Amino acid sequence: MGSEIAALNDQIADADATLASYEGGLIKTLAQTRREALLLLRATIEARQQAEVGGASLEITLPAVEPDPERAEQLLGEMASQQLRVEAAEDEAASSGGLIQAVALSRVQTEKLTLAQLQMGYYQARYGIAFPAMNRPVQAESVMSEERADSTMVDTAESLPWANPDYPNVDYSLAPFEQAYEEGYRIVGWWTVEEELAAIDDSPRFIAINYSAYESGNFSGLTALVAQCRERETSFVFLQDDFLRGDFRRNTLDVTYRIDTLPAESTRWGQLTSNKGAGLFGNEAESLLRQIYNAKKFFTRITDSNGQRHDAEFDLAGVQDPIDTVAAACGWTTLDLTQDDYRAIQTMLNAGGFDAGTPDGVWGSGSRSAMRSFQEQQGLTPTGAADRQTLQVLGVE
Repeated sequence: MGSEIAALNDQIADADATLASYEGGLIKTLAQTRREALLLLRATIEARQQAEVGGASLEITLPAVEPDPERAEQLLGEMASQQLRVEAAEDEAASSGGLIQAVALSRVQTEKLTLAQLQMGYYQARYGIAFPAMNRPVQAESVMSEERADSTMVDTAESLPWANPDYPNVDYSLAPFEQAYEEGYRIVGWWTVEEELAAIDDSPRFIAINYSAYESGNFSGLTALVAQCRERETSFVFLQDDFLRGDFRRNTLDVTYRIDTLPAESTRWGQLTSNKGAGLFGNEAESLLRQIYNAKKFFTRITDSNGQRHDAEFDLAGVQDPIDTVAAACGWTTLDLTQDDYRAIQTMLNAGGFDAGTPDGVWGSGSRSAMRSFQEQQGLTPTGAADRQTLQVLGVE
């Protein structure tokens, strides 16, 4: 039992370190609940150890149950699997940043709390001790009635400093919005937009996250849409709160999505290394972001290799601002332009003294260079793309 107590002491020390790092909030609440479970475990095992060493009978005030060695062995396997989930959550938190990291850190504490609960089940099955149930904390939002929630959203649109009155149906009381405000990120509708510089070349990295499917009472992970420009590449990702089984030969997942009332589209998206979602990258991401630019709703479904479906529906209120931001950073236009459109734009640039080369409708490096020169002359952001604002200045409708 000495090794078991030592392992518990390490876990308690880890919980104490987490508690010391946070003044309040969800992460501290989860860590406190985990610490209480671990202390109860340690006290019970120490009492049994003392009784065995002294040859005395063990007296505990907890109700006893019949030991179940078979169940104990099964729980050992579940504990090993849960430890892998803890490590995966820690890796995800270490490799992310901003709001995604904050949510990932709360998931770390949730997975550790689950591990502590499995440990209680294991010792119950091994020693026949019925531990009291350790319920996870539940936030008030998760039990709020729909009627009260609607009135709350209206109130918060008027009372919270980060609330935007242009989007009164957005629940700005959700934790991610408050944190985004404290971090100085922009908040537009259901979206937050954060900016950082890429480590490799200091290029701007913009991350836009849609929280309309966020569930404050769900501690297993984050459900969100993420659009970002990172090192000049665009990505569009569906994050969800459960682990996925993908096609490891192809590293892709079946994804069905529907924009507003348009027919559903069946596609394959790249599986994330965290196994918690799927995404499109490069031109495919740009194309889909153009499609949702004027949309209101976005439904998505991931079907993993086991046939299990993972659904989410997102309110896209405020979507144009973050898409414009990502497009400008990565140098593409949110307009769906044809080759004839590009040929006409090249002709106009050439006529204005900006050498775009032969008007062939192919938007290559020469066209981008000419467009940047025109944009700089006009005081516009030099994206090199035929974006909406630039075309307005050019007089193109």
